[in-house]
Amino acid sequence: MPAKWAGYLEQAARDRDVTAYRHFWELTVLLGLRDGLRSGDVYVPSSRRYADPASYLFTSAQWEEQREQFCQLVGKPTDARVALEGCKEELAAAMGDLEKALGNAKAGTGQVRLSPGGELIIPPLSAEDIPAEAADLKEELSELLPLAPIASLLVELDRRTGFLDCFTHAGGKQARSPELKRNLLAVLIANATNLGLVRMAEACGISYDILAWTQEWYIREETLAAANAAVVNYHHRLPLTQAFGGGTLSSSVGKLSASSRQNTLAAALKEYGALRRTIYAARYLADETYRRKIARQLNKGESLHSLRRSLLYAHEGAIRHRHLAAQTEQAWCLTLLTNSVVTWTTEYYGQAIAQMRAEGRAVDDELLAHISPAHSENVNFFGTINVEVDTELAKLDPAGYRPLRPRRPDRS
Repeated sequence: MPAKWAGYLEQAARDRDVTAYRHFWELTVLLGLRDGLRSGDVYVPSSRRYADPASYLFTSAQWEEQREQFCQLVGKPTDARVALEGCKEELAAAMGDLEKALGNAKAGTGQVRLSPGGELIIPPLSAEDIPAEAADLKEELSELLPLAPIASLLVELDRRTGFLDCFTHAGGKQARSPELKRNLLAVLIANATNLGLVRMAEACGISYDILAWTQEWYIREETLAAANAAVVNYHHRLPLTQAFGGGTLSSSVGKLSASSRQNTLAAALKEYGALRRTIYAARYLADETYRRKIARQLNKGESLHSLRRSLLYAHEGAIRHRHLAAQTEQAWCLTLLTNSVVTWTTEYYGQAIAQMRAEGRAVDDELLAHISPAHSENVNFFGTINVEVDTELAKLDPAGYRPLRPRRPDRS
């Protein structure tokens, strides 16, 4: 019983007013149920909006199987207590550095400092010029990368990641027709590009009824999330990912903390997030080099947004679905294809750089830090869309890749 409502019940009990007591009791139960549903303390099986918060996470058994791999991927210890102790040490070091920076009486106008009145002054960073060598390298890499329509890119990426196998039938049907992958790709492209199923049917030659049936039975938030995870995990394992930065991955934290009241798990995540943000803010203020690194990553983030805008070209990028579920599924399709383009480009960048180094070219990793794989110069999103899986697979070499394009004569 919420404490703020207890007084009404107590007063009704003292007055021996059975009707008022019943009404107040019913109201407090309903309000408690409402707050419980919002926080996740109460959940409805099979509901999308009020699902069990734990359903967004790995089960204990799943986590035990993958704990070591995931912790190794993000560079964190497998023991939470050890991780928290490390956070405390990071916080102490970051706050110490910040205290030294703010206590520097000789700080110049371009440095983070305190004014005589005690106000924090954070001057803007001077513009960082992108080295001409980095711009030239990006242009040369783009010229070496193969050209591919978006459907061909997805067929190729599925061969290496198997992300299309994540789309399972909502009714549990196990048999998969030979045309299923073709139909799935057409539906994903229709949603990500904002073409819609009617226009996609005209562009690819697959009937609208088949596309609508495929979307109804296979395209769901959970299958889209699993497919996206398969692509992003593959991207994380690529050698150049460390230089370029990771892909995007949707988080469940927002769903767990979407209300004013929060369940225990959401509260713990909120506190941990506050700790990490404090460490980040202290490092950001104390270290100009770190601030420049963050600014560089923000510029790459803008490249990612530009790629999304290029993908979502139809109807001027306006989402026309009225219902939240349909909007969410379309957003997931766009995320999946965006990450697919980034992964494909990162992998071929790696092949192009390996070829250049084998030819004796020195490619500095510092230059790679200025290059983003989030670009669409080598991928065609427009025109007739041919979704022929077997035909596209036949174009790949035995290792499953397309050949790099020949170098321009003036670059030889």
